Amino acid sequence: MKMVIAVLVVLGLLGVAFGVWGLYTDAGRARFDEMDGLIPFFAGVAGAILIIAAAVIPAFQFLLRARRAKAHEG
Repeated sequence: MKMVIAVLVVLGLLGVAFGVWGLYTDAGRARFDEMDGLIPFFAGVAGAILIIAAAVIPAFQFLLRARRAKAHEG
């Protein structure tokens, strides 16, 4: 599962970096003008979603382990 989280983080960072480059740099704006600017925007949003998912997975695993431990106690 750690490998999945690492891949999600790397892909997320790449998507966010591409989005920032495409929206906030002169070279990016020249490459993606007008409606094409939606490509880096959505890549950045998708990257942010992947990073959030990578943070939620360990939190969810922790909650499941805590719930199982509590069920075994009682």
